[in-house]
Amino acid sequence: MSTAGPTERQDLEPLTFEVMISVSLAPGLPADYEVAGVLSLPGGGPTDTVQLLVPGGTYGSEYWLTRGDPDHPSYTETMAEAGYATLAVDRFGAGERSSVPPSEAFRKDTHVHVVSQIARRLREHGVAGSRFGRVVLVGHSYGSTLARSLAIREPGAADGLILTGECSKPDEAAFTQFESVLCPADQDPRFAGRGIDAGYYTTGPGAREEWFYHASTADPEVIAADERTKAADVYSEDFPMPTENAAIRVPVLVVVGEYDRLLCGEGGTDSSSSTRFLEQESQWYSPEARLEAVVVPDTGHALNLHRTASRWFSVAREWCDRHIG
Repeated sequence: MSTAGPTERQDLEPLTFEVMISVSLAPGLPADYEVAGVLSLPGGGPTDTVQLLVPGGTYGSEYWLTRGDPDHPSYTETMAEAGYATLAVDRFGAGERSSVPPSEAFRKDTHVHVVSQIARRLREHGVAGSRFGRVVLVGHSYGSTLARSLAIREPGAADGLILTGECSKPDEAAFTQFESVLCPADQDPRFAGRGIDAGYYTTGPGAREEWFYHASTADPEVIAADERTKAADVYSEDFPMPTENAAIRVPVLVVVGEYDRLLCGEGGTDSSSSTRFLEQESQWYSPEARLEAVVVPDTGHALNLHRTASRWFSVAREWCDRHIG
């Protein structure tokens, strides 16, 4: 079931609801855990399309609600203005309201299974009184991996994919180095009293600025807020190989930042142009995916949290208009 309460209601402004969705950790298990989310509906009238926003590792729904540039709208605000509903979720360990299962209870496909249940709920029963005929999965980083995994494993689960901060050729050496800045979340004072055990991980102090941002287009206040709201995570999934992307039969948009330290540069993706990026990615997708790929200049891994965010928001908005409606 889901519960909801409106936090904003104006005729021409988005309608925003905080929701709780019951989920299970694996098929056949009871739905005795909950995932929190923020549902935003366009104020101009009903819509049949919802974007399910899946945050990256150690991020929660705030990633989609935050303005990387205070003078421009957030991702959810941008999509509401375009007439699209969004549901930004807090995966387990993120936010203050989602359940925190014991880390040993996670199965290797728990996170994908949870996204699958939420997508199905949006279609079949809806949340906060709204049901949707079309669901677009929008991910960031680890959230993109989960969205892509679901589209591969369950054809029909999504009507389109927007994958950001993830690609077929990451910088493996950088990822190995990044692992050294992860630490058990139960040792971080931020998570005291949350019931988070040593199987959950988060980033160490100061690591987010170094790994997730391009300094010239990042606001120090946004970075500081990112540190304050960081989440804990359990990484349990088997990542699908790029060769498996051929099973995806819905439109796909892939977006990376030019200076994404985890993905781009020597040993990783050539981010010198969107054309080169598209050449790299297109070899893995079927013609039905109608793949489009974009490199956002002067941007790091946390694309939404840079002052350049509106550049890719406008791309995503126009892409949805053409491919989803």
